[in-house]
Amino acid sequence: MAVQTVTLHLPETIYQRLQAVAATTRQPLETVIFQTIQGNLPPALDDLPPEMTEELAAWPTMSDAALWRVVRETPPPAQWRRHQALLNRNEAGPLTAGEREELDQLRDNVDRFVVRRSYALALLKWRGHTLPPPETLIPHAAPPKKNPPRRSAKRRRVE
Repeated sequence: MAVQTVTLHLPETIYQRLQAVAATTRQPLETVIFQTIQGNLPPALDDLPPEMTEELAAWPTMSDAALWRVVRETPPPAQWRRHQALLNRNEAGPLTAGEREELDQLRDNVDRFVVRRSYALALLKWRGHTLPPPETLIPHAAPPKKNPPRRSAKRRRVE
């Protein structure tokens, strides 16, 4: 791999943070800077499954709104429940050949869903968006139970 030399002019605060990380982790400053740059690059198509590269190639040029729509997508609820049921059955004992084939297909669908959502989130993060907490991204998760509202005692009007 060819190595290029780049001169950067950094604000003092960023330089001090990088120096502090280098000292804390006992790594050379150059290594910390390299890792910081590498870890903050936009996701590369080379990192994606080859069968999805064509579909996702145009995503870096998609609008933020379109990427957020991808993030909010969920698998069909019936498909998700069936996937979960087959996973549970698989843990309990062997599946039939038909169930195994169905589980493999459902697993491929879930993997594709996860890659699409992850790639959209990575692009949004790289563009500077704040991402939602991971627990809000779990498809078809039951919402947390809320305590029922307290009933206030009725007041009688005394005359």
